[in-house]
Amino acid sequence: MQFGNFNFFWFLFFFSILGFSQNLEDQIYDATDAFIAKPSISGLEILRNKENQFVSEVNTKEEQLALVILSCNKAFYEKKFNQINNAIKSYEFAWKNYSVNNLANYDIIEYCLKPLAHLYTITGNYTLAENTIKSYLFLAEKEGNSFQKTAAILNLSVVYHNTGNHKMAASILEKELQNKNISTKQRADLENNLAVNYIALKKYDDASSLLTLNKDDYQSIKNKAFISLQKGNSVLARSEFEKAKNLFFQNENNTARDIANFYIDEASLFLKLNNNVLAKQSYTNALKSLLPFLKQNILPEKSNIYGETAFINIFDGLAFLEKSTTRKLAFYDLSFHASSLINENLVSQESQILQQVEDRKRTEKCIDILWKEYEKEKSSLLLKMAFKYAENSKNTVLKERNNQKTLLQRFPNNKDLKLQNVLLSKQESLINEYVRLQITHDNPTKIVKLNDDLTTLSIELKEVNERINKTFKKNEDFSLSLDTLEVKLEKDKAQMLYYFWGKDCFYSFYFNHNKIHWERIALDKKNIDILQKFIHYFDDSNAINNDILAFSSTAFSLFNLLNLEQLEQHKTLVIIPDGILHFISFDALVTHKSETTTFSKIPFLLFQNKMAYQTNAAFYIQNNTSKKNNKIAGFFPVFKNTNAFLEYSIDEAKVLEKNNAVLFMNKNANRMNFKKNTTQYSILHLSTHGTSGSFTTPATLVFYDDVMLVNELYGLENCNPDLVILSACETGVGKLQKGEGSISIARAFQYAGAKNILFSLWKINDYATAEIMTNFYTNYFNNHSFFESNYNSKKDYLQNESISNAKKSPYYWSAFVYYGVIDTPKTSYLYYLLLGLITCIVLFLIYGRFTRFLKRKEIQKN
Repeated sequence: MQFGNFNFFWFLFFFSILGFSQNLEDQIYDATDAFIAKPSISGLEILRNKENQFVSEVNTKEEQLALVILSCNKAFYEKKFNQINNAIKSYEFAWKNYSVNNLANYDIIEYCLKPLAHLYTITGNYTLAENTIKSYLFLAEKEGNSFQKTAAILNLSVVYHNTGNHKMAASILEKELQNKNISTKQRADLENNLAVNYIALKKYDDASSLLTLNKDDYQSIKNKAFISLQKGNSVLARSEFEKAKNLFFQNENNTARDIANFYIDEASLFLKLNNNVLAKQSYTNALKSLLPFLKQNILPEKSNIYGETAFINIFDGLAFLEKSTTRKLAFYDLSFHASSLINENLVSQESQILQQVEDRKRTEKCIDILWKEYEKEKSSLLLKMAFKYAENSKNTVLKERNNQKTLLQRFPNNKDLKLQNVLLSKQESLINEYVRLQITHDNPTKIVKLNDDLTTLSIELKEVNERINKTFKKNEDFSLSLDTLEVKLEKDKAQMLYYFWGKDCFYSFYFNHNKIHWERIALDKKNIDILQKFIHYFDDSNAINNDILAFSSTAFSLFNLLNLEQLEQHKTLVIIPDGILHFISFDALVTHKSETTTFSKIPFLLFQNKMAYQTNAAFYIQNNTSKKNNKIAGFFPVFKNTNAFLEYSIDEAKVLEKNNAVLFMNKNANRMNFKKNTTQYSILHLSTHGTSGSFTTPATLVFYDDVMLVNELYGLENCNPDLVILSACETGVGKLQKGEGSISIARAFQYAGAKNILFSLWKINDYATAEIMTNFYTNYFNNHSFFESNYNSKKDYLQNESISNAKKSPYYWSAFVYYGVIDTPKTSYLYYLLLGLITCIVLFLIYGRFTRFLKRKEIQKN
């Protein structure tokens, strides 16, 4: 009887549990249905609260799926009510929940991934948009869903178009149009997207032939209007655009953003028709569609702006049309603000750099505006504003990573900061693996998995970043105090040359004795020729030696072009380069006309000023001291018995060996040994081969067993040596990115945490490298100054009589540039101890002789 009651009890218990589970699933669906029946902003808040409650209660897959469906529906209405960031979070939560729990029986592509990728695109998060689209493209291919595959191609083409990759967009669209199974509607969309990219590529006839197929589609008619405009038929362009406009506004489902973007296109048309009044009205209409309560001619409050690319287009357009300098800059500042809001949600370097490119173009416009005013007024306030714009646009990605590391050092026990650091390293590791597989074309299945892993990790990173930004108030810009900069320069007894590279000119800011001089240098044909001619002298070892006098003349011309005659002689010089100036070794510039062909007698700038470089002024101010524990690790793969043999690398190793460095020679100079030892040593010395990469391949560093791509270097954890010496070719050369500089091996080490770096600007001679490195360490172990040792290593090389004149060409000794702290030589207390001891002995001897002299005098008296 007891056994029967026991069974009956458990039957009732499990039945009640089952009932509760079913009830919870029903509760979730009921909450979703109730909201959909009467959607409202207040209803959204109620639904969010219920969702938070359900999250802590769900257990079964059925309940999890119900929660995914709730989140997707909530996101749909959040988007409809213009709560874009909330919509993104809801879709991200749904996708993460769906993938982690391996759910099924729901069209996750249509109801989650497609709208999520669209939201990423409109908020400028192009890397996540691409990853998300590729995720559902692979999923559609796996399921044999041709409709969603075509939809993915369409959306991917939009991402490529928006990032300026029009050729790639056209290529995937052309390929998909060969598919005979696509629907009529999708074919029309594909052709429209292809036409837009043909227009961007100036293939107007190809675009026209596509658009004749879709006469009644408003997108087609709008595109025809822009083609007519390009062909000079402005009347037809206006007529076609009005037809497109009428068709567009017949659609009652247009969102505020759709309307804003249509007005932006209209403004663009009017600008090309030179009708600024109508263009301004169109931009104003676009702004009103996003901010309907905004009053006429009143600048919107920053608090009302959200991360949306349409805002940037509107504010940039209004700034261009504005006549008042103050209002121009005010509109541009609103664009910067909208851009910074977008940037908060970007978690990969690639997407951050893309965003920075557009900010950099806007910065150039602001500085140009200020220069025109400065020419009239010579106001120091305008000059300082221009410098602030320039500095805020420099290396924002590097600065952000530096700020993250600094914050972690200050709060080492903060869980979110530690998690952020781990996730960022893991992200770079995944990207590195992804890039390697793309290069080798191995294991396409693994690429799909990596893409999904990257998407999931990016969502997690966004959540962590948001928590960190709430805990630690995020700086909106990287502005610095000019007073602080001037104090630092005075402390270092230094002067600074700071450059900003633009499209038609570049600017120089010269700091010395608490004064600033601002100059504009035109990028006309003559000046470009001087710059290019000087750079090409370093393409090979013979170019300079073939005509030394011609080189000296060019080097002197560039010295004048860069306004270096204003430098104070024999005073330390800090250089912040920009643009192609990153690839110039200022050491090799010539300070006055010279007729000598003896290199040691040519008046190189090296003999006039000691030089250090930095990527931006903020890094110069922050980088004050070095730990200098003198623990050195040297990596020398040597590559003996191969075409890559570095014969003189062995000489470098011997110098380090004499000074108790830990050496990893030959096969021990492998990739894993390097990764294991990056945290244990004060100085990392790498004597190997390096490549600058290309447009499609990243820069690499070569070890005995393998190459290391820049992404793997980015992911090095706790890598903060005092100095990294890259005794390898082209380690400072890479693809130039506006604002961020050269995407090189050297920059990768900066990103990983190295404060001071010595690297090369071109393919260097291994004999000269060994000599210069020998000089460097000989000096360093005497004075313990990175800065002084770099300077003396070159000077000693030029003054070495055993080296032939031909090998004293700047090609051999000026490749190495030092980015880092101006550290003073360390005082040798042994020297003072010996000096004191000798002084004491001398005084003792003198005292002895004087005492004996007095005694003799006393004896003589007696």
